[in-house]
Amino acid sequence: MTGLYVDSASVLHRTPTSVKFLLLSLILAGVFLVENLYALGGILLFSVLLYPVAGIRLLFAWAAVLPVIPFIVLTVAAQMVFSSLHGGAVFGVRICVAVLLASLLTYTTRSSDMLDLFGKVLGPLHHVGVSPWRAGLVLSLTVRAVPMLSASITTAREAFVARGQKAAGYEIVVPVIVGLIQSAEAIGDAISARGLEFDVSEA
Repeated sequence: MTGLYVDSASVLHRTPTSVKFLLLSLILAGVFLVENLYALGGILLFSVLLYPVAGIRLLFAWAAVLPVIPFIVLTVAAQMVFSSLHGGAVFGVRICVAVLLASLLTYTTRSSDMLDLFGKVLGPLHHVGVSPWRAGLVLSLTVRAVPMLSASITTAREAFVARGQKAAGYEIVVPVIVGLIQSAEAIGDAISARGLEFDVSEA
């Protein structure tokens, strides 16, 4: 399956998937409860420093945040207009932390491990006629959507630079969409090639 896993022997890579998801949930819950901008800034710095701790270059952190910068700018501006400067800054930092940590999870967790965890957690859905395996597959792919978008945008920008051109934001829209479609097709082909379009537990 096409994934964004970055191989390394770091502590984060060796940490059980369930523990990483639990820690991510707890940290994000805390982030969205904290209002102090200095505290949030410290959490943001901590999130960035986790990348080298995991043996992952900081370039990956930037690539994870880059696609959501326009969204952050627009929402922060709206917050500043309709709420306050402080409220807008707090919201922006929260989103950056969430994206950085969610992306770090995908960089340090194999697709198979993520899928296994979701399948176990969603096991009770079997009693209401929902396949836990299929639901887990959907969640696993959803978690990887943001970093996959980052990779597609980075590839499109690098293609423009390689041709000696400077791409405006709107000019990379079509290449990014094409890249995402190709990624989706590759994932679909990989799933079919491995016979994963059917839940083996239902066979």
